[in-house]
Amino acid sequence: MTDWSVNKMEKKDLILKAATRIISEKGYSSATIDEITKKAGVGKGTFYLYFKDKSELFFSIIEKEFDNLIQDIVKAVEGMDDFFEKLKKGIEMYLLYHQKNYFLFKILIQEKPFMKKKNFENFWEDFFSRWAFIKEGIRQQIKEGKIKNMDPDDIIYSLLGIIHSNIHRWVLSGRRYPLVDKTDTIYQIFVSGIRR
Repeated sequence: MTDWSVNKMEKKDLILKAATRIISEKGYSSATIDEITKKAGVGKGTFYLYFKDKSELFFSIIEKEFDNLIQDIVKAVEGMDDFFEKLKKGIEMYLLYHQKNYFLFKILIQEKPFMKKKNFENFWEDFFSRWAFIKEGIRQQIKEGKIKNMDPDDIIYSLLGIIHSNIHRWVLSGRRYPLVDKTDTIYQIFVSGIRR
C-alpha cells in the first residue's frame, strides 16, 4: 500500500468515526455533512470522494459494524466442534458486541422510519446473507437429525428476531443490566424450539 492509499483510508475512517458519533448522538436526520466533516477534520469535498450522500455514509457505517460483529463471532467460535456450543458462543458475542456498541442498534431503531423502503430491504437482505456460515451448520444438524427439519433461513431469522427483541428491550430499559446476561435465556428459548 502506498502512503497515499493509507492516507486515503485514514480519511475515510475519520469520516466514518465522526459520522458514527454524531449520528448516534443526534440521529441520522439531524446530523449534517458539514458537522461530520468538521468533526472528522476533512473538507466537504473529501467527503464526496468517499460517499455520494449521507445515506451511503449511513449504510457504510452499518456495514462496517456488522462486518466487525461477524468477524468477532467467527473468531470466537473458531476451533469449537459442537454446533450448540458455537451457537451459544455466537449469541454471547452478538449480545456483547451490541452491549459495547449499543449505538448501532440505537441508530437502526431511530432511523428505520426514515429509510427508503428499497434501501431498508437491501440492507436487511445483505445482513441476512452474511450468516451463510451458520446456515451450513444448521443444514448439517438437520441432516444428522439433531435439529428439526425446518428451513435454515427461518431458523436464522427466528434466532436473530429473539436476539434483536432482547437488544431492543435492553436499549429501551436504559441499559440497566448487562445485555450479555441474557445469553442463557435466549439460548434456552431458541434451542428448545429447534432441537429434536
